[in-house]
Amino acid sequence: MRQVSSKILKYLILFFLLIIPFINLTFSYYSVGKEITKPLDLNTSANEFSEVDLSFIPDIDYTTLNDQWYNPKIEMLIITPNNSEFINKTDSLVNLAKWKNKKGVKTVILSNFSLYDGRDDAERIRNMIKSYYAKENIQWVLLVGDTDILPVRMVYNPDVFRWGEGRTETISGEYYKPTDFYYADLSGTWDSDEDGDWGESPEDNEYGLDEIDWTPDVYVGRFPASSVEELEIMANKTLKYETDPETGDWMNRMLLAGGVSDYSISGLPDSGEYESTLTNYIIKNYAKSVVNYTHLVKEEGNLSRSSLNSSFNDGYSTVIMAGHGSPTTYYIDVSTTGYKSEDAEASSNDHMPSLVYLDACSTSSYDNDISLGEKLINNTIGGAIGVVGGLRVNWYFVDDYYLAALNRGNAKLFWKEFFENKKFQQGRALYDSKVAYMNSDYYKIGSQIGERIVQGSTDLDYERKNLLTYNLLGDPEVDIYTNIPKSAQNPFTGDIYEGQLITAIIKDVDGKVIPRARVHLESLDGKYFTEYADENGLVNIQMLAQKNEFYNVTITGHNVVRSTYNFTTLPDNEKPELQRIQITPKKPSTSDKITLEIDFMENGSGIESVYVILSKNGFQDFSYYSQSSVLIEEGNDIKVTIDQLLPDDYSFFIFARDYANNTNVFYDDSFKFSIPKPIIDYILPISIVVIIGIVGYSSYAVFRSIGKHSREIHNIK
Repeated sequence: MRQVSSKILKYLILFFLLIIPFINLTFSYYSVGKEITKPLDLNTSANEFSEVDLSFIPDIDYTTLNDQWYNPKIEMLIITPNNSEFINKTDSLVNLAKWKNKKGVKTVILSNFSLYDGRDDAERIRNMIKSYYAKENIQWVLLVGDTDILPVRMVYNPDVFRWGEGRTETISGEYYKPTDFYYADLSGTWDSDEDGDWGESPEDNEYGLDEIDWTPDVYVGRFPASSVEELEIMANKTLKYETDPETGDWMNRMLLAGGVSDYSISGLPDSGEYESTLTNYIIKNYAKSVVNYTHLVKEEGNLSRSSLNSSFNDGYSTVIMAGHGSPTTYYIDVSTTGYKSEDAEASSNDHMPSLVYLDACSTSSYDNDISLGEKLINNTIGGAIGVVGGLRVNWYFVDDYYLAALNRGNAKLFWKEFFENKKFQQGRALYDSKVAYMNSDYYKIGSQIGERIVQGSTDLDYERKNLLTYNLLGDPEVDIYTNIPKSAQNPFTGDIYEGQLITAIIKDVDGKVIPRARVHLESLDGKYFTEYADENGLVNIQMLAQKNEFYNVTITGHNVVRSTYNFTTLPDNEKPELQRIQITPKKPSTSDKITLEIDFMENGSGIESVYVILSKNGFQDFSYYSQSSVLIEEGNDIKVTIDQLLPDDYSFFIFARDYANNTNVFYDDSFKFSIPKPIIDYILPISIVVIIGIVGYSSYAVFRSIGKHSREIHNIK
């Protein structure tokens, strides 16, 4: 009986030796966070750390911040001819530029392109744009002047000659075609073989290279003014549209005219090319959920010159006319007039100018003064605020079942970008739709055209033509209405402190979020800052650390009436105060990342940065972990994460700074934790002890067995 009890005791001892490290590991694993929530109990007199060198903490970067306010980047260029008539004889363009600056689109007027290198004025203008693009924040370029005083680039593109089966361009010139895309694509060489034939395809380039990059870098539009009087019309109409529109239901309406490109052939029920297929698709997939609409269709009998004129004069924010065309006429079939230049001149949609998309050949040949597009944009108080149309012949496929290619693909994707992707600025809608077209399935894998699969390629003359010939008349930055605009709420109703990081959601007076709203702040002495909200209306604005500064605020955006407010910054002289700290996990192990959740009482400018100074030897040396203003998104509630640590006893203190550069240091006796040795550190010594014990016990047992056996032999003897 004693022998059995002895064995049990030995096994129990071995068992407890083995489970000790597991008990320690289990306690660590199931620990929860430690929380300190009594700020009055904290010892914040951190004098014992006065000798700790905190010089590694960088100063607040006021230089970069000040530069953003004192030297904001230019966002828009207005380029005029070298002669200064357009500037000296009218204030209209200057007033437009002032408004752009007032709402936060920093704009400059330039006419000194002759100072730049280039073989001709077009190249000098492009090189000037490239120069500003490289050093500023250029997004928008407005060319001012008709093509005879501010040049368009003529590119080599004999598309009709090669593919037209004997047909010719509607305007003379079979080899060189005009485009302002040249000023948008700043990366392409445009003449890599230097033969003077700009924009050649690989087939025509000496080295087999495409001279065009095809990715627009800026959004380009043009006021095709040939006189000061025409410039005043376009500039003043644009200024009124943006600052003082004639509000009404027209802002929420779209007019669609679907003509017939080819009538069906008797006995072939699936023949015929009806543009109502395109306009119906636009209504169903894009427009219907956003705006009300009027649909005029040739084959339904409600599209005629009379009905189109009458509807247009009623006022619509957006318009598309799809069918055939010539420089002066939109045709509702091969020969029937639908809308002419004289109709555009006489249109009576007063103070209700439309964004007009002319899906028809040559209708916006603005190197021809009598073109339909130019007459629309030049209507005194009506007509169009912007015209997208072709300068020359453009192309479509018969039996393009998926509306994927050429004219139909271009038009479809324009309205997709506009309505579905909310690209309401007319220049952005146009150029982003070109990119979308080249990224479409039609270009990547091909689309069914009749009985075959056809794949798009910019190597083909007719594809190049469609991308190059559709250009914008009008200011590219203008945001087109899709509803009656409303005022924005004032997001600055509370106290605003010097240096504060302001976080706000921009909403209209009905409480609806305004996606991508523009918020512009300007001080009395000219300091200037613009911030764009995200999709959720969120803006973050870092104020200058300057107290008692008065700021005017201008808020603009899609379907937003210009909304103006003001505020004055208050001084912030209070240091941040620690409110609460929680350490998770409470008993960390070497495999844990440690999170410190730190709450501050900071009613002024807000927390700019937090540093946790960590040491295991009384701060003779230390490491640090931080959160800076770039990463702090929760206001005064900060999380600092510490990487996995080696086993030891650690203590820490906290350095905090607000945006007004007030600092504080916090320490408490509870600011410490321990990292136990992991189980692996116990396994080897325990294993050695166990092995020695087993070997010793086995040796002892063998020795006793031998001794006992010897005695038994002796007794036998």
